[in-house]
Amino acid sequence: MDEKKKEEALEEEKNREEEGESEKNSKEDSQLRRAKIQRIKEMIERGEYYVSPEEIAEKILEFFKKKKS
Repeated sequence: MDEKKKEEALEEEKNREEEGESEKNSKEDSQLRRAKIQRIKEMIERGEYYVSPEEIAEKILEFFKKKKS
């Protein structure tokens, strides 16, 4: 019985550690995303941001093809 409780406690501790890592990674991802968005905003303000019209058209077509299916 004690062995089973030890295993359960270890499993709970492992899960908590994984949740902590996941939360940490999520925060880092969020910070990286905000930084990327900020750089893009600055490029737009300076007139340096370019998106290919062909790429936009392809993405629009992909969207509607997926939606139709």
